[in-house]
Amino acid sequence: MRRFHRRRPSSRRAVATIISVILLVAITVILIGVLATFRFNLPSQSPQVWYSAAGNESEEAWGDPTDCTNTTIHAACDPLPAVFVSMTAYTPSYISLAQLKLVFICNGTELMNGTLQALEVVPGSGANPGSGSPVLKSCGTWTWGSGLGTSGTFFNRLLYYQQKTPGIPGIQIGDILVVYSHPKLDFSDRSGHNPDDDYHGAPLWCFTVKNACTLYLDYTSGTSTSLVFSISLFQLSGI
Repeated sequence: MRRFHRRRPSSRRAVATIISVILLVAITVILIGVLATFRFNLPSQSPQVWYSAAGNESEEAWGDPTDCTNTTIHAACDPLPAVFVSMTAYTPSYISLAQLKLVFICNGTELMNGTLQALEVVPGSGANPGSGSPVLKSCGTWTWGSGLGTSGTFFNRLLYYQQKTPGIPGIQIGDILVVYSHPKLDFSDRSGHNPDDDYHGAPLWCFTVKNACTLYLDYTSGTSTSLVFSISLFQLSGI
């Protein structure tokens, strides 16, 4: 009668298994070491800025000497209709104004672009913006008269950034972006021109035609740019 015996695992197989486990652990350790030498530049999260936008406001025409009794820091200027965009919250806790660029698209063209730092104006001294301040470009085929607005007009005839504390390099709660809207045709400037002969803010159809005029706030870091927010002026009339 033949008896069957269960074979015991050979010692060679056991040794091979142990060697395989050791090699696998060694390879894993090596891979972890190699991966640790690499730095992955993951995209950082774009800053977030919250705001409130309100029309039917008014602001003095700081950038226009024809509407002021003088152009010194104590200038007394005529009030113009405007829209206020107030900064209400933001994250992270510090965002440089030099990295926040405002782009104004009007009638399909770029009317103006500049950092919030470059757009800052201390009320009363708006007739003399700093060197390197952006100038107004075109607004499609729309023209604004025969005055200074036809070429080389500084940004502060259109809008400016009013800091809660002038000179602070970062955004603050309470900062306001003031956007002028072009007065009605019966508006007379302080020099007696009627209708107004020069540039005074965004044209009225920016506020009555959908998608005609939009503000974009971009954040730039190195070579990358990301959108923070966009605001359509439609139905934000300052009139």
